[in-house]
Amino acid sequence: MSKKNKLNLEERILRNSKNQKKHNSLLMLVVTVIAIGLLVFFMLTTKTESVKVFGKEDKGLHMTYLGNITLNENIRQNDLKNMFSSVSDIIKDSDYALASVNVNNFAKDPKRNIDKNLKNIGFLNHLGFSTINLTNNSVDLEQIKQITRKADAQHGYNFTTGNGSNPLNSKITKKTVNGKKVASVSFTDVSSKYMDPRKATTSIALEPKIFMPLVQKLKKDNDVVIVNVDWGIPDEPNVTNRQKQYGHALVDAGADVVVGHNTVVQEIEKYKGSSIFYSLGNVTSDKFLSENKKGIAVQHTIHGDQSKFQITPIRTTGDQVTQDNMNAIEKQKFFNRISSPSIKLKEANGGYTYEN
Repeated sequence: MSKKNKLNLEERILRNSKNQKKHNSLLMLVVTVIAIGLLVFFMLTTKTESVKVFGKEDKGLHMTYLGNITLNENIRQNDLKNMFSSVSDIIKDSDYALASVNVNNFAKDPKRNIDKNLKNIGFLNHLGFSTINLTNNSVDLEQIKQITRKADAQHGYNFTTGNGSNPLNSKITKKTVNGKKVASVSFTDVSSKYMDPRKATTSIALEPKIFMPLVQKLKKDNDVVIVNVDWGIPDEPNVTNRQKQYGHALVDAGADVVVGHNTVVQEIEKYKGSSIFYSLGNVTSDKFLSENKKGIAVQHTIHGDQSKFQITPIRTTGDQVTQDNMNAIEKQKFFNRISSPSIKLKEANGGYTYEN
C-alpha cells in the first residue's frame, strides 16, 4: 500500500482556500434565494388600500387637504399615477383640494431644473388638485420666479400660492366653488431658527404685522379662508408654544382652516369654531425615518354652519401611497398624536371623524 504524500503548508492553504470558496458560494446562493423569497412575500402581502371618499352624499362644499409632496429624481422613477392611485379619488371627488409641494433641485442646469419642477406641477394639476402650496429649500429666487411664472401660464394664476416674503410680491389664490368664495394663502415661519431661509422665497413671512391684516381682508372678501403654514421643529411630533400662539392668532384674524406643514404628523385642535391641523405630515418623502413616510388625509365637508371632518392616516410603502392600516399599538399612538381636548374623535372609515 502506497503512502499518501503529505501536503506541504502552501498546498494545505490552497486546498482550504478552494473549500472556503465553495462554502462561500453556497452560502451566498442560499442568502440570495432567501432574500428573493422575502421580497416576493413582501410584495404579495403588502396591499395598497384606497382612502375612502367621505361625505360626498351630503350637500355643501367638499374639500381635501394633504401634506408635503416630494417628487425628486428617485421618487419620479416610479409610476406616479399608480403611486397616487389610493388618494386620487378623494382628490378628484373634492370640490377643492390642496397640498404642499417641495420644489426640487434636479440639475445644475437651471433650465432643466425648472422644466422638471414644472412637470411635477403639471402632474399634480392633472391629478385634480385645485391649488398647491410651493415650498422651497433647494433653489434660488430667480428659479422660483420662473417656475411660478410658467406654472401660471400653463395652469392659471390661481393654481399655486406663495412666491414672496411679503404681501406685495406674494400670491393668494381665490376660487368660487359651489357658490362659495374660497381663498388660500401661504405663510412660513422664517424667523424661526429651525427654518431654512430659502423658504422665504415661496411664502409670506409669518409675522403678525403682516398676516393679521392680510387674513382679515381675505375673510372680509371670501366665505372660506384656508391658511397654509410651514412651521415647527422638523421631525418633532409635539406642537410648540410658538405654533399654538400663531395658530390661534391666524384664527382670530379670520382663518377658517389652518393647514400646518412639518415633516411629521402633529395635533389637531378646534379653536373658536375653526380647525388647526398643526401638521399633516408627508404624502411622499425622500427621508428614511418611518415617521417621515406618514401623513394624514383630511376630508372636510361644509354645509351651512356645520363642518364635518374625516381624518385618514396614510403612508408610503415601497412605490405606493396607501391608507395606513395600523396595528393596535400604532393606532393608539396615532390617536394620542392627533387628539386634543377640543375635539371628539370617532373611529370611522379607517380613521377618525369629528364635527365643528
